[in-house]
Amino acid sequence: MLSIARQRLLTNVELQQGWAEKIPYSSGTFDTVVSCNMFHYIRQPNEALIEMTRVLRTDGAFAITDWCADYLACRIFDWYFRLFNAAHFQTYRAGECRKLLENVETTGIKIDSYKITWLWGLMTATARKRATDTERCVGT
Repeated sequence: MLSIARQRLLTNVELQQGWAEKIPYSSGTFDTVVSCNMFHYIRQPNEALIEMTRVLRTDGAFAITDWCADYLACRIFDWYFRLFNAAHFQTYRAGECRKLLENVETTGIKIDSYKITWLWGLMTATARKRATDTERCVGT
């Protein structure tokens, strides 16, 4: 996928391979982190969200778009892939995703579920990195 992306992007765009649970960038590097249709592969979702938050600047935003287990077909595919696709880990309901986000230093959590067909749907979760106590004291 990286070689295909490199062919399609400008040469000044940096691409790196890494794990969501161990993002290969320094803390506070990015204004935005986006995860698109891959969160169901992550084996350690809490660690991945901690990493996504770590690499964000204070008040930086992240967005996760993925299958939503609130829809019947997504639950069926989740069950099927858990049995027959070793890469698949779990598809989440919107409420489960919210709970995961509440466990990391975020604020302004918003989750939108949307129907693609009467059986299939996605969700997008957005949040911002919450300032730490030290950062809030320095800012006052």
